[in-house]
Amino acid sequence: MAKPTAQEIWATLSKIDCSKYTEEKMGLTYLSWSHAWRLMMEHYPDLQVKWHGTTDDQGVTRDVTYYNGGTAMVTCSVTIGDVKRDMWLPVMDYKMKSIANPDSRAVSDAKQRCLVKCFSLYGLANYLYSGDALPYEESSKPVAPKKSAPKKKSKSKVVPEPVVEAVEEPELDFVAELRTMANDLYQSGWEPDGKTTADIKAAIKGGDQEKAALLIKRLKDVGEVALKLDDAKAEEK
Repeated sequence: MAKPTAQEIWATLSKIDCSKYTEEKMGLTYLSWSHAWRLMMEHYPDLQVKWHGTTDDQGVTRDVTYYNGGTAMVTCSVTIGDVKRDMWLPVMDYKMKSIANPDSRAVSDAKQRCLVKCFSLYGLANYLYSGDALPYEESSKPVAPKKSAPKKKSKSKVVPEPVVEAVEEPELDFVAELRTMANDLYQSGWEPDGKTTADIKAAIKGGDQEKAALLIKRLKDVGEVALKLDDAKAEEK
């Protein structure tokens, strides 16, 4: 039996509607590693996963790479037939910052997220990372162009050229930052109250940059308090 090509794999996995397997939390849609693994097994049960790491001075090999300061990175390879894809992911906190000296739970969570991201390189749920609700072929339907009313002819006016050319500065995408921060907070185990959850969903759905910026500040304050409480509990143990 001929091995599938990269194009064939992408054509198969990118068309899968994962909406019935995804979960929504704090206005975010994500696919858990268990559902992602089952979908991959249904189509390519012979796939191979390999985790890469380093060997320390004592000869102990770990499937995680550590850097100066104690931060860490997980890296995996997924192979289907002759097609191989690699993905890496820092072990991060809810602020998208690398964790110094992460514990085994943080490393495990990073590995699960890294594996799902690697599957997306083959096409599985790739559309979710773009914020789309459905695969491209399902969501893109031709729309008839609107007929514009004929413009009335107006007398030409002489408009003086500006002395200084205006330069548009890039806008900060607070909605995207809010989406990422809320997702990381959820991954770390934080549960928001009902009002905060509703505010986050409304800001993301409505693309409200101003409201998203205010929520980001609120989540940073909440996250710092949560981290202090976790540290206190750890010291008590």
